Amino acid sequence: MLSNRQKLILKAIVEIYVETGIPVGSKALTNWPYLDYSSATLRYDMQMLEELGFLEKTHSSSGRLPSTKGYRYYLENLVTRDSQINQLFPMIDKVFEQFENSKDLAVKSAIDLLSELTNYTSVVLGPDGGLTRIKKVDIIELSSDEIVILIVTNKGHVQSQVFRLPEGVSKQYLRNTIKSLDDLLRNQYLKDANRILNASFVKKDVIEYIDYHEKIVNAFVRAFKRMSKDDIYLSGIGNMIAKTDIEDPGELRDLMRVLDNKDLLRIIGRTNRLSFRIGREAEFMPTDQCTIISVPYVVSEDEIGTIAIIGPTRMDYAKVIPLMEYIAKNITKLYKK
Repeated sequence: MLSNRQKLILKAIVEIYVETGIPVGSKALTNWPYLDYSSATLRYDMQMLEELGFLEKTHSSSGRLPSTKGYRYYLENLVTRDSQINQLFPMIDKVFEQFENSKDLAVKSAIDLLSELTNYTSVVLGPDGGLTRIKKVDIIELSSDEIVILIVTNKGHVQSQVFRLPEGVSKQYLRNTIKSLDDLLRNQYLKDANRILNASFVKKDVIEYIDYHEKIVNAFVRAFKRMSKDDIYLSGIGNMIAKTDIEDPGELRDLMRVLDNKDLLRIIGRTNRLSFRIGREAEFMPTDQCTIISVPYVVSEDEIGTIAIIGPTRMDYAKVIPLMEYIAKNITKLYKK
């Protein structure tokens, strides 16, 4: 249990180090507004914080810097929102007003602005596609030998697949097949579609036609994978190079590979509250020199998306957090309209 004085010292060290990038000594703390203590008292508490694992001491100076444990305690207990950030809120409002008729464009533009304002990498994860239900499976005839199969979800999303009819396969056959698929999949969760299809066709109790139905099923499986794939948008990937404290070229290369592949769901995860992952606390994160901040936004009663910032552990948290919370709040309002 930290004393109130130790909490104030830890808070000051984190914020001074974030601002300067220089390990913090007791002399720097004596100039901090709310630390009116002697240098000896400050040095004693800094030593205690180091022994408790909240601070680390560098070899090159007598100053301390926050450890992962120190950053986490700061973020969960000590960080305050910078009230001056409110001056930037009208810029965010303008984005949502400008694109209020296009939700996707509004969200992407807001994420671009977040990256621009913070100089960090910004990410938005759409709601979990597995919670989407299949509303309808239908067919549209294009020509005498070509049709389009449509999968429509309860969210209004549509996935289409064009088929050219092989010789000897009638349109009535296709209509019967699609009708069977519609009966089988209607109101089912998208995440369950592949399992339902495979189980039903293995039993051969749904469609009793010849080999061609396998091509249809395979096309459906591909379509379901595309539809249930998490919607991810990434902005400011180059900021990681400019702002990172990573010194190991291999770690930086591995991080850029993760970001470039947009394989982000594994390292960001989903959340229903403000959350933080520091360094390798995030699965597959190749470095300890990054923090991921995640904030949820609400699409509907059972659908939650996530916006996230990926930046150095020496991040301006007091500025970033209120910006993220305000953007998430506006995305939620956008989806309620």
